[in-house]
Amino acid sequence: MPRIVSLVPSLTELCFDLGLGDHVVGRTDFCIAPVERVAAIPSVGGPGSVDAARLAALAPTHVLMSPEENGPAAPALAVACGAEAVSVQPQRPEDNRALYRRLGALFGREAEAEALAARLDAALAAARACRETTPTLSVLPLLWKDPWVSAGTDTYVGAMLAAVGLETVAPGARYPRLADLAAAAAAADWLLPATEPYPFSEENAQEIRERLGRATVERVSGEALAWYGSRAIPALADLAALKRRLLDRSGRRP
Repeated sequence: MPRIVSLVPSLTELCFDLGLGDHVVGRTDFCIAPVERVAAIPSVGGPGSVDAARLAALAPTHVLMSPEENGPAAPALAVACGAEAVSVQPQRPEDNRALYRRLGALFGREAEAEALAARLDAALAAARACRETTPTLSVLPLLWKDPWVSAGTDTYVGAMLAAVGLETVAPGARYPRLADLAAAAAAADWLLPATEPYPFSEENAQEIRERLGRATVERVSGEALAWYGSRAIPALADLAALKRRLLDRSGRRP
């Protein structure tokens, strides 16, 4: 029987959606979904600060991880306690289809994986319809402050936005630091401070509006932008709804 430790919040959620919840024996402090189930699962620390002794004590057979979130040392931690390191890093929303099938095949949940894949395909089709029937908006996602950090086109965040026709204008392909927020914002129709990894609040959003003297600042769910796995399915619908709200507030119509 598998004993799974997940070091990525979105992969923890995906395990439950694949029917593997009873096999998840460890998680990180940031694995918060599904909220009613994860509280009873022991934590091994943060995604980038895994406690090796706590991990080994759980006797995992598989450790789920991501190079971007857990760093280069994570695979060795899994190997050291005799577990298989399962490393994933989707770059586009459509990559989740292969992720579902990979974990489904690994853990005997092929039927559940195919059901998720079918739902993803429907969500991608709806996102494509939104992108093709509504005007494109240029956006500047904000993931951090002090320093300001955005997300470019060569990121999962950028690909999720592009799926519905929200094009990031971050001055870099990956995660550029913004030396001048006003200059970077000038290229965007809207600024989108995210609720994670930096927990931008509505108060923070208002501060940005006042600092830049513009109303076109809207908070966006960090989970919708960055959580891959099963979260991508509702996230695509959420981002399409966000785009339509922004178009409406901009006075622009399809």
